[in-house]
Amino acid sequence: MDQHRQPPQTRPKASGRDIILAIGQTMERGLEPLWSRILAPSLYQVYLHSEDYDRLRNVFPKIEADARRHLDREVARLNRREVPPIARLRRALGRSRDDEDRARRYESTDGGWYIRFQEDPNGVLEPGDVEVVAELAVGDEPRYGAGSRTHRIISTTRRLGKMETREEVAEEPALAILRFEDDRGQRTYRMRQREIVIGRKAQDVWVDLDLHTVADISREHARIRRSEDGKFEIKDLSTYGVEVDGRHVPPSLVKADKERDLDLWTELPDRATIRLASVLTLEFEASAR
Repeated sequence: MDQHRQPPQTRPKASGRDIILAIGQTMERGLEPLWSRILAPSLYQVYLHSEDYDRLRNVFPKIEADARRHLDREVARLNRREVPPIARLRRALGRSRDDEDRARRYESTDGGWYIRFQEDPNGVLEPGDVEVVAELAVGDEPRYGAGSRTHRIISTTRRLGKMETREEVAEEPALAILRFEDDRGQRTYRMRQREIVIGRKAQDVWVDLDLHTVADISREHARIRRSEDGKFEIKDLSTYGVEVDGRHVPPSLVKADKERDLDLWTELPDRATIRLASVLTLEFEASAR
C-alpha cells in the first residue's frame, strides 16, 4: 500500500451555523431604504441537499430560533451604527434634539422573522451547500389590472465555506387573484409565488395571505400552488375544513399519535369559490395563461 496516498476528500456537511450565517448575509443584501426606515426581508427560504435536509430536519426549530436571534442582533447593530456619535452623546446627556438626532430605523418588513426549510427542488445543490432566498416587494400595491409590483429576489449560496450572493429585479404579474372580506373589510390578494400559505395572522407562523377573522380559521388553514403544468391545486391543513364550490376538500393533516401531513392536494378550477371553516369565502380567479 502506498503510504503517501491521500484519502479521498470528503465534502463538508451543511451545519446550522452555515445556515444562520447565510440567512444573515441575505438579510443585509436585501435591505430596502425608505424615507424614515430601512426594511429587511421577513421571509427566508432555505434550500438544502436531500442528505443535509434529512440529517438536520429534527433540529430545524432550534436553527430557526437561533437564526431569529442572530437577525435581531444584526438589526440592533445596524441601528446603533445609524445614530451619529454626537447624537449618542446628546442622548446620554439628556439633550437629544429630535429633529437632528432622528435616524432611520432598520426593521423587519413584517415585524418578525420567518424561516422555511426545503429540499433543493432543482437538484443543483451538492451536499454541504446552503441556499437562502429572500423576496422583497418594492413600491405601492397597484390597483387590480394596473400592472405589477417590482420584486427584488436576493439569493445567497454558501459552498465550501464561501458565500455568493446574487440579486434579481423583476416585474412579476399575478398568477391568480383572490377576493374576500375579513375584519379589515373588502380585500384583494394577488398571488405571485408558485405556492402560498393562507391562514389567520399569528406571530409564530408565516402566512402569505393573512386573514383577520375568528379563531375557527386555523393559523395555517390551507395552501394553494400552481403546478409545473400550470394547473392550480389546494391543500387543507385546517381543523374545521375547506370547501371548493360546495365540495369538501380531503384533509391533508392526520392527527393521531403525532400530527402528519399526507401532502394531499386537490385540483382547483381556474374560477372557484373557496370556503374556509364555513365562515369565510375566497373568490379565486386564475390569471390568463
